[in-house]
Amino acid sequence: MGMSKILTISGQKGGSGKSVTAVNLAVSLALYGKKTLLMDCDPQGSATEWTGINALGYPFNLASVLSGKSTIIEAIVKTEFNCMDILPAGFDLFPVASKLAGTVANEKILRLFLEDIEPDYDYIIIDAPSSYGFLSVAALTAADWLIIAMCTRYNCAEGFHCLLKLIRHIRDTHQTSLKISNLLFNRCKADTEISRFLVDQNLTEIKNMVSKTFIPEDEAVIKSIDKKMPLALYDIKSPASSAYLSFAKEMILVFK
Repeated sequence: MGMSKILTISGQKGGSGKSVTAVNLAVSLALYGKKTLLMDCDPQGSATEWTGINALGYPFNLASVLSGKSTIIEAIVKTEFNCMDILPAGFDLFPVASKLAGTVANEKILRLFLEDIEPDYDYIIIDAPSSYGFLSVAALTAADWLIIAMCTRYNCAEGFHCLLKLIRHIRDTHQTSLKISNLLFNRCKADTEISRFLVDQNLTEIKNMVSKTFIPEDEAVIKSIDKKMPLALYDIKSPASSAYLSFAKEMILVFK
């Protein structure tokens, strides 16, 4: 196996569908037989919770890796999907990250840890916190590609331009080749809604970055979150689950 594709999922506001996208994209890639690691970099731990592994209990997580209490291999947990593992996170990640913040060199720490396991996976999906703190910067610095989760309910032109500045900063500071893979719209009714939104937000210049797939408004998403399970386990035939599978296929073709 070659080196994996490292994709960070970012969203500038809570509710943009960032963690839902991270979980369901990772699961969908695994269902296509791609060996996938989901890495939760958010102290809220939503991706960890929604993957349903909390019930299993696990001795280590990302905080224990960053604080030197475990190796990254020890902290990786198997999931119910054959091809998918997760590196979990919880609130204990917050104090560990606070200690590491403030030293620019530490922003590369996730990238360095991932070098040990990169050959073992086709894809590594990182769920980044929606802020500009240390963990977000570290999650972006670790990635080759960025998927931006968006929602037409939020004004986002300003947030998008801030994110572009952050990407430039990371490229310049850490000499990475971080690029935007695409923008994924969540909770949409139709393509026309996205086109209208881009016009309203003066963002028509990024139209070619928008994914062919969008994730429709679907009650199954909320219900699967309530049940703390990925959509594919809750209802694989739901419109949103089908859309995530289409999006995963789109990603596989992009990175062929």
